[in-house]
Amino acid sequence: MGSTADQSRVDEWSDHDFAVVVIPGAEVRYRGTTDWMPQPERVVLVLGEHHGGGKAMYDDGHFIEWGVATLDSLATWAAEDYAVLFDRGGVAQVMERVASTPFPSNVPHLRRDSALFLTALLHGVGRARRGEILSAGSIIRGDGVQTLLRAVRARSADASPALDRLDGLRRVEQAFSDLAREIADAVAQAPEPAARALLAVADRYLGVGPEGLNPAGREAVVRRLGWSTEH
Repeated sequence: MGSTADQSRVDEWSDHDFAVVVIPGAEVRYRGTTDWMPQPERVVLVLGEHHGGGKAMYDDGHFIEWGVATLDSLATWAAEDYAVLFDRGGVAQVMERVASTPFPSNVPHLRRDSALFLTALLHGVGRARRGEILSAGSIIRGDGVQTLLRAVRARSADASPALDRLDGLRRVEQAFSDLAREIADAVAQAPEPAARALLAVADRYLGVGPEGLNPAGREAVVRRLGWSTEH
């Protein structure tokens, strides 16, 4: 999966993402163990994940992530770039369907995402004013940024194919370089100044009105937080 499959994106920081496809009942053999991997004696960290996959790190810092699936469970996965390296039947067909299925949480929708963006700012700043700085920062820099990016993508019919289909923060710098730089500058600040700066970014890239930020919603956020209309 990922750059493991698309070699044009491989660099020194690429990890290995892969799926092990097994017959029903054989899943446990490949979950949480690494003795079947190349040079298992060099593995220094192993983590099992809730979905039955795992993560492992080698002694040189090389990082791998894997999942274990039957053909039936593989069909429920989400994927972007992939390459089927070994197939005893059915894997290629399943992966073709998986890779062509929309990933709902990263499908942009202008009205929904611009509204979620405004609520994230209000929610996050409220947490900051309570003194919950870490939680506030997570909401503003996480939910706020992701919903803003999805809203911008909804406005951009010609969004670059460089964008990741699954992760809305991947390769934004290649698709929207100016926007990425402005967002990075905004979120480098403390939570409330970051939120105000993100709102200014949204004003520039989305505007206010039927095809952008909801005017009444934006005004309610500004009024509730006591912000002036100038940024």
